[in-house]
Parts: sequence; structure tokens; C-alpha cells
Amino acid sequence: MMDISTSADIAHLQNSAATYTEVLNCGKPAPPINFPDPQFSVVTRVNASVLNPQTNEEAVVPNVFYEVRSDGQPPPRAYWVGRKLKKAIYGCVRSCTVLQVREWAGPHGNSQWQITPEMAAVKIIDLQVVSELRDKHIEDPLKEVAAMQYISRNGAQPNVLQCWDLFKDDKYIYLVMPFCSSGELFGYVERNGRFQEPVAKFWFRQLLNVSGSVY
Repeated sequence: MMDISTSADIAHLQNSAATYTEVLNCGKPAPPINFPDPQFSVVTRVNASVLNPQTNEEAVVPNVFYEVRSDGQPPPRAYWVGRKLKKAIYGCVRSCTVLQVREWAGPHGNSQWQITPEMAAVKIIDLQVVSELRDKHIEDPLKEVAAMQYISRNGAQPNVLQCWDLFKDDKYIYLVMPFCSSGELFGYVERNGRFQEPVAKFWFRQLLNVSGSVY
């Protein structure tokens, strides 16, 4: 990223019209501005009684997590962790079934839930791995969750994957996002190799739309 104070010197040039020498004469590039520190909600992970309204069957299932609100009120939704979608450097990504509360017994009581048609994806980040790889790896998951939370501050935006919830306990960070059934762009690159020009243009147009709608 170019320093704002020097970029004005070549602001009159259109896009790639600036030569390498002109850019070099503006001085060294400045590091990007940091996103605000992420704000984590308190989370609990429990075995929960869950009703399937389609079959009217009820069962106690493991790995249900939700926000513990300071006012003691029920959270807007809970998440039932499902299958692993992919392994990540600092943990993994899993699918989740979104639940809504039926009977609320308090944040630590035996509340009852029911399944909704909505799905989510949760990136579970292992804090021990974060500590072990600190200053040893180019990726920084704390910067990632900070960026996701920042771009979601005004709600859903076109072409932007929203952060629904951001939780943290003593072992993990839980970054909850909408479930995308077609996978991720990196997976497309792995399967198909380099993009053909029409495909590259399609994705770059979306990136340009994102920069205008988020910032």
C-alpha cells in the first residue's frame, strides 16, 4: 500500500499509466492500516435437546454452541456442529445447522432447541496452534477475524461473506459465517488451475464491487 501523503503526487495518472520510476520516486510503500481489534462474545458449548420439526423427533445431541449474553436472555440462534468441510492451518471449517430456542432455561440450563432450514459454516481456530505459530507463519488468524468483523459491521453486503458471530473460549475461536454450498474460490483454483481470462474478469469485477460497497 502506498503512503497517502505521497500517493497524491501521482493521483493525476490513470491506473497503470504510472511508470515504475514514478512510483519509486514517491518513496517506500507504507504498511496497510490495521483493522480494529476483534470483539469476541462469550460462548458455551453443550449437549442440547434438539427437535426436528419435520419429523417431530427429539434427541440430545453434542456440540451445540451459542452466545452467553450478559443480560441472561436467549441468543438469536445456536449452532449444531456438523461435518468437517476442510482442514485449515489453525484448525478446521465445519458445517453447522442453525437452531432456534424453544424453551429457554438460562445460559447454563437445559434449554430446548429446534432445527431451522438455515445452515452456517464455522471456522474453529485452535488457540494453542495460534500461540505455537506466532511470528513463525505469514498468516495471522486474529487479523483475519478482525477483518471479517469489520467488513460485517453494517450488515450484509453484496459479494461479501458476512461474519454472523465471533466467539471465543479458553481453547478456540469460533468464526461463524453463512454456508456456501459451492465451496470457496481457492478450492476452484485447486481443481481447475489458472483462470481463463473471462473467469478472471468475472472475479475481479466482484472484487471491485466489494471495495466500493464495504469501504
